[in-house]
Amino acid sequence: NNLRDEIYLKQFGKNQKKIRLSKSFTQEELSLSSDVSLAQITRLERGIVNPTICTLKCLAKALDIEIKQLFDFPH
Repeated sequence: NNLRDEIYLKQFGKNQKKIRLSKSFTQEELSLSSDVSLAQITRLERGIVNPTICTLKCLAKALDIEIKQLFDFPH
């Protein structure tokens, strides 16, 4: 199960990056807009950490999307 979780986190991170780039945000800009640390943005996009609900809310707000869009990738 851990391997599947790692794959899921990596898919989430790729999707977050895709959305960020579609909004023309750098990681730094997303960090400033979302009040999520740059290090955390980087770890999320690399699929290293599991985000909290509050982090997801901050990211979605900064990206001007619904939270569910962060999970819009094949599972």
